[in-house]
Amino acid sequence: MRCATSACPLLFLSVLLPLVAFPAKSTKEPVDSPPVLISKDGGKPKWSNEEQLKRYAAKGDPQACFELAELILYGDESKRDLKQVVRLLEQAGSGGISNAWFRLGKIYHDGLTGAPDYGRALDYYTRAARARVAEAQHNIGAMLVSGRGVKRDYVEGLAWLIVATKAGAVSQAEIQVRDRLAKRPAEIKAAETRAGELLANLPAATVRAGLKITPSTEPSGEVRRAAPVPVITPEVDKPVIKAPSIDPLVPAKISLPPVAAPAPVPVMKP
Repeated sequence: MRCATSACPLLFLSVLLPLVAFPAKSTKEPVDSPPVLISKDGGKPKWSNEEQLKRYAAKGDPQACFELAELILYGDESKRDLKQVVRLLEQAGSGGISNAWFRLGKIYHDGLTGAPDYGRALDYYTRAARARVAEAQHNIGAMLVSGRGVKRDYVEGLAWLIVATKAGAVSQAEIQVRDRLAKRPAEIKAAETRAGELLANLPAATVRAGLKITPSTEPSGEVRRAAPVPVITPEVDKPVIKAPSIDPLVPAKISLPPVAAPAPVPVMKP
């Protein structure tokens, strides 16, 4: 049978076309689509031995500087170069390795470069504490509570210990200080308020200490020997030790010959 009109082929196609189903283009990713990988190396170090580590540290790689400093610091003590350790840690800290600031604080606190420099130690601890290093926050609190190189301040010290506990520090120090201040609830409350202030703006937090902090102005790697800081003895309960009783010395008796009485002086009459 022939089509009556020339439009018959088009009519035939129009009947067939709706029967062909084209998948609709989705505008959404599947729910189970995997996340895009940022890095394929899994964060592995770029070095596999000490020589490579030294080469990367020489280029200023912050993580390499930190690991090399640790290697020197805890390696052979006879070959330890503390000036190099300080320089490497300064580079690492400036490059974003916050644990480097904590390690520098510990070096100056323990006096590995000479006499303990508590001012500089507190400065480095503060830098690390601002970067949420729990150990640094704890050490600040411990210094303040014990009066180690700074004026004792239970309120400020407990505040930093609270901050450290919230950051995951493994220590019983906060509980111990709370127990000591059990009969002074106003100080505990003040410490909790202060801890809230610190946590609200931790990157800019400062330490209220009775020691003026003078940041280091020496070039990196140069170690300044500070004058010894008087150590304040912590207030602890000590047993009373009685000194042994000592008998007073009795002077020896010396026999002297009797002294003759002087002759009377005649009285002059007018």
